[in-house]
Amino acid sequence: MEVLRKAFSQELDAKVSKFVSSIEADEELIQVDIRGSQAHVAMLEKCGLVTKKQFEEIKDGLTKIAEEAKAGKFKLNPAHEDVHMNVEKRLEEIIGKSALCLHTARSRNDQVALDLRLFAHEKANELIALLNQTKALLNEIAKANVETVLPGYTHLQRAQPVSFAHVMLAFAEALTRDSTRFTEAAKHAKVSPLGAGAQAGTSLGIDPFLSAKHLGFEEVFANSIDAVSDRDFVADFLYAASMTSIHLSQIAETLIIWSTREFGFIEFADSVTTTSSLMPQKKNPDPLELIRGKTGATCGALVNIMMTLKALPLGYNRDLQETKPPVIDAARNLKDAIEVLTAVLANMSVISEKMLKAASDPDMMSTDLVEYLVRKGVPFRQAHDILSQALKSCRDRKVPISQLSVSEWQAFAPEFDKEVLELFDPTRSMKSKTSHGAAGKTNAAP
Repeated sequence: MEVLRKAFSQELDAKVSKFVSSIEADEELIQVDIRGSQAHVAMLEKCGLVTKKQFEEIKDGLTKIAEEAKAGKFKLNPAHEDVHMNVEKRLEEIIGKSALCLHTARSRNDQVALDLRLFAHEKANELIALLNQTKALLNEIAKANVETVLPGYTHLQRAQPVSFAHVMLAFAEALTRDSTRFTEAAKHAKVSPLGAGAQAGTSLGIDPFLSAKHLGFEEVFANSIDAVSDRDFVADFLYAASMTSIHLSQIAETLIIWSTREFGFIEFADSVTTTSSLMPQKKNPDPLELIRGKTGATCGALVNIMMTLKALPLGYNRDLQETKPPVIDAARNLKDAIEVLTAVLANMSVISEKMLKAASDPDMMSTDLVEYLVRKGVPFRQAHDILSQALKSCRDRKVPISQLSVSEWQAFAPEFDKEVLELFDPTRSMKSKTSHGAAGKTNAAP
């Protein structure tokens, strides 16, 4: 390590230098670090802590570094420890002595807190946009499949007929909650810690509210110690990411099952499937399996953060360096997963005939028969018992329940009449569910 060691008589051990460096994670923070520095120096100039000339030189130099980074021409040097010192050293190479004024009234403690807040805020909004795209696609698939009937499942057993549209919109509801969580995470991240310094603030005449205004942040820290040590916003982001990953995994699992030959409800295009190195007939849903598989890493990142934070003494501690990689990795993995799921959904064919055939299982209309009796005045529990007896009798005789005659139905309950024979229609069953939010209310996707 080549920086900030003039008060030391020995060079930092090479192994220690590598161990404390955060260069790998910091590559993702270059642009937000520059953004924070631009806001900081603008505030310094307005407060008279740097001259107009120094401000212009620093501003132009930072803009040049941002352009270099975007073009892949600015790489972080491990000898300079982190992104902050790398930017400062490069700025000094570009503009000279004026670069030495940039760190006035600032510590790397409030600087790194800001960088991570900017990153979390930016990524939360990026993920919200991606989730909205996926939801829009789910809505389009739903609109095209309002009349497509398939079995709904509980305990992975056939339960009641529902529409494919209703299923797609159930997925969309989960993603809507995820968007809401990311909206909250973005809000919690949007608090400027600039001006807190190392932990006590500064005696220099700064204006943290002006820095925040330049950043587009509406809130400013209230306590300088909390400002540099707070990473609640990281936990908020990772909780939102974890729940989203879990929902993506659940969607992936359902689609994987439905794509098997045993179900055959859907089929994926060759462009989103892989094959076996040994068995050429295989058409594997690997993208969905990896969405499911990567969920553990994202949920693990949340646990990682919680364990890092649980026993920290008050104030900034270097442990907080370890809060950067989890949020960076989780944001990257989740972005990829959402984009891949969207691609898979866009290349999915619905096999409506197989869905309808499965949904025509007469046992699935048992609840319709119970509710038929309830409408005839039979108490629900009694109606449930009557259907249970009918089902047992049919199973014992190995006869489908739909083949019972009206007289046979009346042997179980006199309330049955010829209308009972019309209840074994899965489409009718689905459309009859008209209570709030029910399957029969899905006559048009939002």
